[in-house]
Amino acid sequence: LLAVVMHLRKFTLGSDWVPKKLDVSVDMPDELDLSSWRATGMQPNEQPLPDTDDKPKFSFDENLMGELIQMGFPQEACKRAVFHTKNISLEAASNWLMEHIGDADISEPFVLPIDGMGDSKANDFVANPESVAMLMSMGFEERQATKALKATDGNIERATDWIFSHADDMDTDEIPQEQTDNEPSNAHKKTYRDGVGKYKLVAFISHMGTSAQVGHYVCHIQKDGRWVIYNDSKVALSQNPPKDLGYLYLYKRCE
Repeated sequence: LLAVVMHLRKFTLGSDWVPKKLDVSVDMPDELDLSSWRATGMQPNEQPLPDTDDKPKFSFDENLMGELIQMGFPQEACKRAVFHTKNISLEAASNWLMEHIGDADISEPFVLPIDGMGDSKANDFVANPESVAMLMSMGFEERQATKALKATDGNIERATDWIFSHADDMDTDEIPQEQTDNEPSNAHKKTYRDGVGKYKLVAFISHMGTSAQVGHYVCHIQKDGRWVIYNDSKVALSQNPPKDLGYLYLYKRCE
């Protein structure tokens, strides 16, 4: 790695679901030594793990199945709904049924795919409607909420932090899985030169403000052995850079 970027979680959700800033100090080192983490290949006392293509088999949520059947839907149709919505919730499954109730094979016997988990369509992420609604109530768009929940396995607290830390990526579209699967296997891969496992702190960004709703960000960059602060259009030497109060840290590999 030519550089290491470290992100400290300085924002979280309070018990009232309001974003708040964590006013904590973290003693960050001027140098990082990651040499002990370098892989050196198979060791004499190690054994390789067996290669396996086994995938987890899908199991139907019996409680969810029972509720759908009580609503009057055929059992085989319920299996399809629960499978394609991945046991996520009654609302998601019932919505799927309402959208596919006119399918010709909706009531035919349902057979699990060979891999036990289904095709790419079934593997598409289905966000919990309640989690999406919660994030939308905080001012985020439905598309942004769904993208954040997908990136954090549906965890709403982590999704909120993810949105704040990926604000620049929220408007970019994801590449469909089918497109990535069809890319040639001999596609050009980037290579990077190897080096030592020691890194030096060269820059960090900190948040100036008492909460997540107010304040702004400033950047400190090391130039010729001195720290320079960048505060909007104001640039000046920093006598005592607050390296313990940063939000993002950039370490550059020592040559």
